Amino acid sequence: MHYITLDAGILESFADDQTKSIYNQRFKVTINGKITWQAGSTSLGNGNAYITFSAARMKKIGVRPGDQVSVQLEKDHSEFGFEVAIEFREVLTQDPLALARFNKLTKGFQRYIIYQVSQYKSSDKRIEKSIFFLENLKRSPENETTMRHILGKDLP
Repeated sequence: MHYITLDAGILESFADDQTKSIYNQRFKVTINGKITWQAGSTSLGNGNAYITFSAARMKKIGVRPGDQVSVQLEKDHSEFGFEVAIEFREVLTQDPLALARFNKLTKGFQRYIIYQVSQYKSSDKRIEKSIFFLENLKRSPENETTMRHILGKDLP
């Protein structure tokens, strides 16, 4: 795994009254002015945090592990950290029970589902996957939902 290290001073400069932990924040990350993505920082446990930098992104802009890069961070104030597929929003709107259960999930679980749905290029597939995840969510034990439930495993 490749990552960018952020020290506590940098993280503190982005903290606001909504920040629960300076080490776990959401950012828009721009590298060398060439590529931008939305990501979260994660604590390294030594007073620093990191943001992952995928090999695909590195290749896209022509950098290798150990290269020096210019990093621009902007606080990400979006609800989930990336675009929510319109198909997913529509399925939620049409299913009040799914919406209620989805809203009770942690932000991490919510982001996972939204991200998975958004990976499909076809609108029909995004609708199909939205229904798949939300039906699994509705079948899972309330307040005890796990990733296995969301993926359709260990369901009653």
